[in-house]
Amino acid sequence: MGQKITSSSSFESCLSAFQWIDHNVDLFIEDLIRICEVPAPTFHEEKRGRFVASLFKSIGLTGRLDSVGNLIVPFCKNGSPHIVLSAHLDTVFSFNEIHVKREKGLLKAPGISDDSAGLAALVHIARALKKSFPNLPGTLTFVATVGEEGLGNLRGVKHFFSEHAKHVDGFVSLDGCDAERLVTTGPASKRSRLFLRGPGGHSWGDSGIANPIHASGDLLSKINRYHLPKKPKTVINVGIIGGGTSVNAIPTEVFMDIDMRSESEEALRKVDQFVADTLADITDRQSALSSEIQVLGQRPSGRIATDHPLVQAALAASRQMGLAAKLDVGSTDSNIPFSLGIPALTLGVGGKSGKIHTPEEWLDPADIERGIKRTALLIVELLNTLHR
Repeated sequence: MGQKITSSSSFESCLSAFQWIDHNVDLFIEDLIRICEVPAPTFHEEKRGRFVASLFKSIGLTGRLDSVGNLIVPFCKNGSPHIVLSAHLDTVFSFNEIHVKREKGLLKAPGISDDSAGLAALVHIARALKKSFPNLPGTLTFVATVGEEGLGNLRGVKHFFSEHAKHVDGFVSLDGCDAERLVTTGPASKRSRLFLRGPGGHSWGDSGIANPIHASGDLLSKINRYHLPKKPKTVINVGIIGGGTSVNAIPTEVFMDIDMRSESEEALRKVDQFVADTLADITDRQSALSSEIQVLGQRPSGRIATDHPLVQAALAASRQMGLAAKLDVGSTDSNIPFSLGIPALTLGVGGKSGKIHTPEEWLDPADIERGIKRTALLIVELLNTLHR
């Protein structure tokens, strides 16, 4: 993918697709709601995967679920380049039921933006291209991945590229709503579960013995005071803490799930070492305590150069649609192709959203069609310009 792409040569050919997208926003919203209302917690995405497959099948596209649960839907196979358009199936929520509410023009439900919107956009773009382009050049594949969120550790996209890396020329991921956001850098991350363990006992009769929960406060205090560099941006978050059995029992164990991220692999290693050293210092000072660190997941870092033709094509397509564009950093499915040297980026679908990763997540679909049209234009431009 070395030649210049301007995103102008395909604009005229996309006018009928644009018109179809503009006239069928209600269909997009209908699909969006139906997708969101199929629960898909990480590691349990199969039901949603099969539902999204049924939407593709309704427009004449047959997909398959691979061995880890990714949905793979071929659109056309007409030589190079091979472009993949992707979104992720899973959510951070484990609800058994989800109901989308409409309030003052907003759609409200957990996961309505991240990433139900991306999945609905895949189907909508497939419909628009199928109606407007009976014979697109190149090869286009739609992919809905599992395990993008949390402890899923990008297992879906890792598996996909373990099988297809040699045959993919460009990867575009749709994640969330902000159409002006173009993710071109993926930070490195490491998720670990930290344990502190002690003998335990009765709060009165065994008072004075080492208490793992009390010791965890020391660890949390030191983490909170640790100086994190702003450049490269580096963060620590303790997202889950648990342990103990009763208010009047000295616990035998406490655990903490910690997320560490950085734009720099070296900065991440320093943070990780600080946490390990601090934990070791606590147990050294209280010999009755022991500690353990279990690695829950790691994501590689990577980036695509801002002058790369794929990035320039996305910027040009955004301009064509009247969208401002900001290059951003984020941990998404694109981390894996970034790390493999495969051209990739992650785009927002369009519209606006908020309260992401909370039960109060909302999406404002006003003007969402501009972002969808931008992505359709980008895909057509890549296929046309890079065809050989």
